[in-house]
Amino acid sequence: MASSVVSRAAGLGALTAAGQFIIIGSLPTYSRVFDPGAYGEYLIFVGAVGIVAVFAGLRYDSAIVLPRDDRIASRLSALVMFIALTVALLIACATRLAQAFYPAPDGWVVLGRNLGYGLAAATAISAAQRCLSSWCIRGGRFFLMGFGLFIFSLVTVVAQLSLVRVMNQLPALIWGYVCALGFQTACLSTLRDGPYRAGWARAASFRGMKIVARKYRRFPRYMVGYALASSTRDRLVQIMLGVGAGAAVVGRFGLAYRVAFAPNSLIYSAISPIFYGIASRGSPVAVGRFAASLVEATFVVMVVPYVALAIEAPALTDGLLSYKWHGTGPYLQALAGPALLLAATCWLDRAFDSFRRQKVAFTLEASFTSVSVLVVALLSRYVGAVTVAWAFGILAVVYYWTYFLVTFVACAFPLTDFRRACVTGLLAAAAALCLGVIAHQIPALLLRLPSYAVVMAMVILWWIKFRGGADILRMLMRSRVGGHSASG
Repeated sequence: MASSVVSRAAGLGALTAAGQFIIIGSLPTYSRVFDPGAYGEYLIFVGAVGIVAVFAGLRYDSAIVLPRDDRIASRLSALVMFIALTVALLIACATRLAQAFYPAPDGWVVLGRNLGYGLAAATAISAAQRCLSSWCIRGGRFFLMGFGLFIFSLVTVVAQLSLVRVMNQLPALIWGYVCALGFQTACLSTLRDGPYRAGWARAASFRGMKIVARKYRRFPRYMVGYALASSTRDRLVQIMLGVGAGAAVVGRFGLAYRVAFAPNSLIYSAISPIFYGIASRGSPVAVGRFAASLVEATFVVMVVPYVALAIEAPALTDGLLSYKWHGTGPYLQALAGPALLLAATCWLDRAFDSFRRQKVAFTLEASFTSVSVLVVALLSRYVGAVTVAWAFGILAVVYYWTYFLVTFVACAFPLTDFRRACVTGLLAAAAALCLGVIAHQIPALLLRLPSYAVVMAMVILWWIKFRGGADILRMLMRSRVGGHSASG
């Protein structure tokens, strides 16, 4: 049964937001328990999981949403799991052989074992999680996806803070993350109309997997490079910062990145599966109008919180985090701008999948990765880490706006809607910044925070009254998205 986009996004978003609040709310405790160095190494491990996950599925999991026939989708799921289990087995064997033939001090042996086996386990489990998430999108089971994300966030915090009592910091972070992935996957596996309905065992034939691999070969051809560029960029930027300033700087930058881009994760999780379902069945004109309206509405709602975050970051971080993490605020300020743009546009990557423009997406992402990593590497030799973060932030702002433009051009979306969203965004950002600077003059932080809420209400009301915001909201609320079945 079809239902409103807003109602679906609200349900999924509420559960995802609850999970994000758990993670953000636990940061003061994390800052006391974990050192910046250990946390920085953990972020590099998570980045490695993201990079290996691209090879452990070759992005065929993104194609599971597209076929109308459930049997084809089941074959794609079997193909992803076959590739992922092979990659995980190779990682585990390589870890065992490295320990057998390359002796190392006891501390390094334990560390290598945790990194290697943790990476192998996360690779296999995350592949199943991605497949089941795609089946949730096919069936319109967005509430289950949201509940799974909530479980992941909750178990991550509980497991990591519990395990650190019985093991060192880095192993506790690694295995807490793997444990959370397992719980999320178990939650998604309760989907009643998943790949089992179409005959998972029958789908797992080499002939069937070979057929679907050839049919959807554009996903590994273009989207593997796209995903690698995206995952590698963030990790390389962190590594370049670490080479110049040490693991503690990577930890502070990574924590700031996690906080600044937390709404991005929330919005992507809430909107991306719904937009993918709409874009895979809609016309370019209708999808483009919907996309521009959603970007505009998201930006207007989010601009004041991000302006407030940028202005108040030093006071917030120094007040909430332990002394070991002081100095995180300037990184938050540098990342607020690109995080805002990405929060408004992060789900647009699904348009390239739906309209078969993956080559354009890969070119964009690869170009930005090359330029940003080169700039960070060069600047890290001559200037401080905070200045490097600001340079990266400015580059990212330019890139995310370019990505927004190229999406409309490549997918033949109406440019009139794009220009309207850009003009509204510029006006809203200017108003939020001016009013935010005025609010910042209030002496006490606890009094400034409610003033930002007043500024936010003023900007939204201006948008509704003078920029057609009421019509946009009505259009979004009337949009419909339905489930996907074999008979569709």
